[in-house]
Amino acid sequence: MRIAEAGVERRLLRYHSPIVTAHGTVEDRWTVLLTLVDEDGNIGMGEAAPLAGFTSDTVEAAESALRGWAADETDDGNPPASVTARAAIDSALLDLGARIAGTTVHRLLAPESPDRLAVSALATGGSPAAIATSAAAAVAAGHATVKVKVGTHGIHGDVDRVSAVRSRIGPDVRLRLDANGAWGVGEALRHLDRLAAFDIEFVEEPVAGLDDLAEVRLSSPIPTAVDESARTVDDVSRAVEMGAADLVVLKPSAIGGPLEAARAAAIVRSAGLDVVVTSLMEGSVGIRAAAHLASAIGALDPAPGLATASLLAVDVDTPCLPVHGELLLD
Repeated sequence: MRIAEAGVERRLLRYHSPIVTAHGTVEDRWTVLLTLVDEDGNIGMGEAAPLAGFTSDTVEAAESALRGWAADETDDGNPPASVTARAAIDSALLDLGARIAGTTVHRLLAPESPDRLAVSALATGGSPAAIATSAAAAVAAGHATVKVKVGTHGIHGDVDRVSAVRSRIGPDVRLRLDANGAWGVGEALRHLDRLAAFDIEFVEEPVAGLDDLAEVRLSSPIPTAVDESARTVDDVSRAVEMGAADLVVLKPSAIGGPLEAARAAAIVRSAGLDVVVTSLMEGSVGIRAAAHLASAIGALDPAPGLATASLLAVDVDTPCLPVHGELLLD
């Protein structure tokens, strides 16, 4: 392909309500949109979405890196230092390549991959009742898997929230948790012993750091997943070698793009572990890129965590919203 134009524009994401995590509260947030146009007018898009606690770069660094790359898009030298800028470039080039080929990104990567995939929903709210209502609404909308953030309101608050959600969604819906590394090893094991009563599919990042994750995994009554403690392909490889988790969560926007995430997924699967592709709570350009990657590599079960466009009041592009609990890929 020959790129005729490369545009870089900072965009504001606005959430319907703040998202509370152990890393802090996510409110209005800037991302950077990369738009590539070839000589025939085909357009490919990518999104850089730095997020504190998950990526080491900032929106300023990502924007600067993308502007530097766009100023000389034919340069085959070293990629930008910003991991989220690399993710935007990778996604935009794949998107443009697919449009030139007259197909979709997932079919460009894997011709027999599915055009739709079931995705899990994130239940949100400021109280147990509100979170339970959010979870019930997600199930009514067709989602078979729901995730709840824990580690922000003490173990009693977590038990209240998880209990309320399980009561509303019933026994057949999968329920997963995400602590975002909030706990120490000892308290994680105590808390997980109590939360296991609610039939939890798995818990993401019960503690921070691969050493502590490996220790918790040995005694946890709930399967554990590594997420933000493995930010690079080398980290993922090390996590697998250490036995740090039963599953690995991969965020293409945080690891350097779909192709880098696919490399990491191959390492995880070679060890017999499952991969869960999730969003970085970015806009729909990044969510679409992650969804196409999940389809292409067959990361369909456990369900990808890619229903997060519904959390946005202001998006960067046409919202990538689930229909009956599924994302339809085009």
